[in-house]
Amino acid sequence: MKSLILLCCTVALLAGCSKSDPHSPSVLRQSIFKDMLRTSETLGGMVRGRSAYDPAAFQVGADKLKALASAPWSHFPEFDASGPSHASAGQFKAAAQKLETATTQLAAQSGPGVSMADIRPRFAAVEESCAACHRVFRPE
Repeated sequence: MKSLILLCCTVALLAGCSKSDPHSPSVLRQSIFKDMLRTSETLGGMVRGRSAYDPAAFQVGADKLKALASAPWSHFPEFDASGPSHASAGQFKAAAQKLETATTQLAAQSGPGVSMADIRPRFAAVEESCAACHRVFRPE
């Protein structure tokens, strides 16, 4: 009887310790998106006046966001163009390209000598590309 109780306790403890594979596509893309979100929140703080606008720091963040924008897409095997939802794959790739273009334009329009008035529409385009993708592919 003691061994049965011990076995049940061990199983319960191990069930609580289950972890995702750190190399799974889901975990990898979530990590990239979290980094994108943190970077975007920092930039958004400057855009919305919650923190002081530092052109050099904004440029660094915009460059990082641009680099991250191309990173998560290979970790979405469900949107492989050879799969059964080819139309969805095309929409997904178009949405990914829209984000990459928006972040490229933001990085190009950032840096010393660039006013916040010039940056705001570029940053809004980045945010809109994120929101548009979520409306289609994460409607919850």
